[in-house]
Amino acid sequence: MLLRGILCLQLIVASWATSIDVIHDYFLFKKITRVAGFSCGGYESESCGSEALVFSKTLQQINFLIYSKIFGTDDQKIIRSFNDAGILVSTETLGPNIVIQRSLRTDYWNLGVFVDLRCPVVDKDIVNIFDEASRYYMFGHLHQWLILGRNIEHTVRLLNDSTFSITTDFVISLPRDDGYILYDIYNHCKHCGGPLSITNFGTWDRETGLNVTLSEGKFSRRRDFQRIKVKSAGVVAKRPVDQDLIEYLNERNAVLEDNWAKFGYSLLVNVAYMYNFSLETIELNYWPPKDRNGPLMSGLRDRLFDLGYYPSILTHERLDWCDVTLQVWPARTCFMFRTLPSQKVDMNIIFRPLEKKVWYMFCVLSLVMVLVLRIIFKSEKQSHYDETVFVIIGAMCQQGLPFENNKLSSRVACLQTLVFGLLMYNCYSAAIVSSRLNNGPTNKMNDSLTSLIRSRMKLSTYKTTFFNILINTKTADVQYFRKHWETIPEGARYQPVLEGIKGIMNPGNAYHTDPNIVYPLIERMFSNDMISQLTEVHLLRPSALGLWSAARGQFQEIVKIGLIRTYTAGIRRRELLRWTSRKPYYNKINQEASSVTIVETVPILLLLIFGMVVSIVICILENIVFRTTLVYANRKK
Repeated sequence: MLLRGILCLQLIVASWATSIDVIHDYFLFKKITRVAGFSCGGYESESCGSEALVFSKTLQQINFLIYSKIFGTDDQKIIRSFNDAGILVSTETLGPNIVIQRSLRTDYWNLGVFVDLRCPVVDKDIVNIFDEASRYYMFGHLHQWLILGRNIEHTVRLLNDSTFSITTDFVISLPRDDGYILYDIYNHCKHCGGPLSITNFGTWDRETGLNVTLSEGKFSRRRDFQRIKVKSAGVVAKRPVDQDLIEYLNERNAVLEDNWAKFGYSLLVNVAYMYNFSLETIELNYWPPKDRNGPLMSGLRDRLFDLGYYPSILTHERLDWCDVTLQVWPARTCFMFRTLPSQKVDMNIIFRPLEKKVWYMFCVLSLVMVLVLRIIFKSEKQSHYDETVFVIIGAMCQQGLPFENNKLSSRVACLQTLVFGLLMYNCYSAAIVSSRLNNGPTNKMNDSLTSLIRSRMKLSTYKTTFFNILINTKTADVQYFRKHWETIPEGARYQPVLEGIKGIMNPGNAYHTDPNIVYPLIERMFSNDMISQLTEVHLLRPSALGLWSAARGQFQEIVKIGLIRTYTAGIRRRELLRWTSRKPYYNKINQEASSVTIVETVPILLLLIFGMVVSIVICILENIVFRTTLVYANRKK
């Protein structure tokens, strides 16, 4: 019996030596820099049969001392082997008290994990490890698993593949002759009806080491999902009762409220075709008024659905519930209204053609020219300050000069003044003409909710829960708008789309909606001039909405890759053209130029009247001074 025990011990040592080499070679092949493992912690193994387990206590102690001195324990050899390769490793003895979250948690780098199922432990402890790993979603791309088993049937029976997916890296190593055979294990989606797939990964022997036969990329060789059913849900509000949901989502009709859902569904159909899975489409037609996230997000959080085909806005709360696959839908909402030519007198119309900096420079140069002309005239003894000022004014207004001079310096100075005045006069005139020929009103409102509130327009919107989500945004301008919105009576806040469009036709009404819904109606109902007067103030500024999937779901990665392919292949652009509405077209060439109104000419007329009044006052004062001086002179005589 002693001889049989020694032989069994030698077999154990040889078995552990080759097992360590398999683990070492596999993780080197995977280019893993960190490894965690669960080993036996000693040299005993069921592979020696029951006789090895009934050694006397003294013989066990002797064998353990011999093994430790010559070979070291298995954990020590594993650590030594990986440290020599520059790989960080930690090991733990298999048992009932293993805390998976503490041992295998990783968020930023790949972690190699090996488990030795040949250890003399009960199956319950092994099952507990796999159950905990599934609970914490440790079968994704961050964990690379290597299982050392006795036979494939026993190993598979212990697995929990409920969270296996296309990204799973799970290899089982089984002894064969003087080497090992390795199998690649994965499941696309167990709850979707996917079968557990077992593929030959490669072999290992003492002479050649690891020989990998499964060299094709993980996603390319697993891309066939074998028509498994994937639950996809979306918000659909306007489907007729007598129409099939799939038919409705594929149909382009006059009902534009559900275009978001139709666009998302069309993209998922293309992804499903790429990877050969089928969609079980679910309709969500009720959104509780006080629910900020909606039934789709709640269902993805509770894993009632795998995917969502309704593009939704990104919020911190939603990101805690589920995962964004990709942002695909360009969305915005705005208040629309007409901007008519202003009926208010604007005195700035005189100064508006030129910027303030131009006016400042013009004044400075005018003063410089007055001084230069004064110096020249004084040297020639011809003129006074008042004549110098009149020369500048006459030049700017393209009038004649109030004197004649044969001196060359005076002529050069006056010619330069006339040229400067000519350029300024033409620039000013061109700016005025350009503003008149410009299409549309020149006084359109800024894209600001604050400006919209100050305009005192009548505000209304299309009644949706989505609007309630938008006005609860924490930005300052939206919160300011919310306070004003709550002052509007409940009955005046909401209007159907058609009534809202009719309201936009009347100046002073602003209606909030998605432009994709109202653009076709505006193009049919508005005239060319009315379209040119259309103004938009955004509530939801242009942003990209994303398609969502269940948190850490089996389809997150594959749908992301599929959607990226729709970008590069032009499919997304085609679907955008199909499900979005173009901006209303208006003919700029045939647009009639509006006449100058009396309101626009009032500032100019006031300037004329002001000049006339000042002239009359000065004339009266001059006559009074002249007569007073004349009377005083007569009395003195």
